Amino acid sequence: MNINDYISSGILEQYVLGDISSQEKKEVECMSHIYPEIKEELNKVQIALERFALDNAIEVPSHIKKNIFEKIEKEIAQEPITPAKVVEFNPVINNNVIASTSNKRYLVAASVSLIIGASAVYFILKSNFNEKELALNSKVQAISKEKENIQNQLALLSVENNKPFVLQGNAKAPGKTMIVLWNNKTGNVYVNNVELPKTPSDKQYQLWALKDGKPIDLGVFNTETSIQNMKSVAGAQAFAVTLEVKGGSPTPHLDELYGLVKVSG
Repeated sequence: MNINDYISSGILEQYVLGDISSQEKKEVECMSHIYPEIKEELNKVQIALERFALDNAIEVPSHIKKNIFEKIEKEIAQEPITPAKVVEFNPVINNNVIASTSNKRYLVAASVSLIIGASAVYFILKSNFNEKELALNSKVQAISKEKENIQNQLALLSVENNKPFVLQGNAKAPGKTMIVLWNNKTGNVYVNNVELPKTPSDKQYQLWALKDGKPIDLGVFNTETSIQNMKSVAGAQAFAVTLEVKGGSPTPHLDELYGLVKVSG
């Protein structure tokens, strides 16, 4: 498991905000017990949230306070008055004393301020989480696409007589490669893992087979698509790539040759 990816996923922020399922909550608590790094990061998120709420507390507008206080006083005035009853009383100190009526208005005002401040924090953190979620989804899609590409390669390599040839880029594409997969029995040709430089909008790479010194057009391909099916050819002695006008050329321009690989066996 990649701990950094888990931390950056935003699930810890969700946990602190309470915007999380019961299953995910158990998962975070379990992970924080197993990995000290996650526990430490969770503590940092909680502290940061508390500091943010305090630093960004919003003063409740006076008209809202007034409406709340008037409602409280109205409710108090409507409460029935019960005649006092004399009883023996032994005072006991209780730290959890219920606030008196005179203090209710201050508690309500503080609660409203806290709610508004917490809401601001929630939406900011929620926005950050959404951005992280989009980034992670993009990574997942890229990994899924790469996995599909690998599976397709393995499927082609498992076909009898399919043989891969690594075409190395020349001085026009130093350090660049691509795979030419050819079946010398069926003639089927594929290109894959194309790492050649990107082409101008009016140009395309074109694959050629060389047989008895003559070039045979196998079609154009691009650098974005993974496995691409090309035209079939029998008796190929080499494969070459040139950069041609978009759509391809009837004959190759050797001054635009990007690489060549010989076929052995």
